[in-house]
Amino acid sequence: IRLNSDRYTREAELRSGMVRVNENVDAIALYHGEADAKRRLEIDLGTVLGAMRNIYKAQINLSWVTDTYGWITVVAPILVASPVYFSGDISFGGLMMAVGAFNQVHSSLRWFINNIGGIADWRATLMRVADFRIALDETDVLHDKEKRIEFGDNANGSLTFEKLQVASPEGCTKLSDSHVEIHPGERVMITGDPGAGKTLFFRAIAGLWPWGSGRIGLPAGETPIFVPRVPYFPAGTLREVLHPNGSAPAGDADFGAVLAEVGLERLSSSLDRSARWERELNDDEQRSLAFARLALRQPKWVIIDEAMDAFDGPSLRRVLSMLEKRLPETAILNIGRGLHNGHFFPRALNIVKDTGAAPLKPARVRTGAIDPPPKAAVRRKK
Repeated sequence: IRLNSDRYTREAELRSGMVRVNENVDAIALYHGEADAKRRLEIDLGTVLGAMRNIYKAQINLSWVTDTYGWITVVAPILVASPVYFSGDISFGGLMMAVGAFNQVHSSLRWFINNIGGIADWRATLMRVADFRIALDETDVLHDKEKRIEFGDNANGSLTFEKLQVASPEGCTKLSDSHVEIHPGERVMITGDPGAGKTLFFRAIAGLWPWGSGRIGLPAGETPIFVPRVPYFPAGTLREVLHPNGSAPAGDADFGAVLAEVGLERLSSSLDRSARWERELNDDEQRSLAFARLALRQPKWVIIDEAMDAFDGPSLRRVLSMLEKRLPETAILNIGRGLHNGHFFPRALNIVKDTGAAPLKPARVRTGAIDPPPKAAVRRKK
């Protein structure tokens, strides 16, 4: 069981290392880190091969035991019953009946011997899944005693923040105004100094970071669309990337028009082509494609996390013009470093650090597989 568990662990480390290299192949080449990346992968591969060699050695030793047991049990009933047969107490038929009865019992018990390798592999897999489940459960209760942000629905369709404070181990973040109400169709820029916790504030609104205090009131009956700094593109055709929730009611002309408005007209002929778009497009084009997808979905509420900050001047103007044209009644809340366009974002809010609030107490996920024994237990063992 231990050997199989170690093999799965080493294989997972090798897969993780290969994925990391695959995702950063350009940066590795630019930094001339090929030799180091190769060395690390060879180390991981060596540990996998070593774990497999240990398993093969254990299987060979186990085969000696199981095969010997199998041959012994074939002749054992005959050897045990032969004295009785030669003494004339039982006939040859009785001897064969005794041997057959022994073989029936032996076949039932031999199942464990024949499947001991599979049982060990199953148990190792079960232990890994159980450890993963325990880690997830303990993560869920990691800060169970800490205060949590309250969420609710606003019947008037507005987005409100009531004394909102977002807590983290690095400190607490809040808006400079204790009560904020954003109405449907309003465009608001939320700014803050570097390190003020703008992304954490974005995650709190999305419900991904529940720790803090105060209340977030979401517009009733509406599902805001959240735009992170790094867009996600599912595997598939460009058409599926632009409208991932199913076939869009718009035709190819509408797709082409939206792409042209964000400066990606060259992709109009690639709507039905499958590719890894996060690899094929540069960062600026990926963000432009994310906003083109946003325009096609026609949401009523959009919340953006610094996705506009990295745009150059022409790209930003194209995106703002497209949003103003295609989403004139959409409320847009942009969390970023500064005001890009006072006309597009006429209202500004500010995120600040709450120096008077206690930070979130960090906690550690504990699992029996990695935690050392208590010192008291070590002393008693000695």
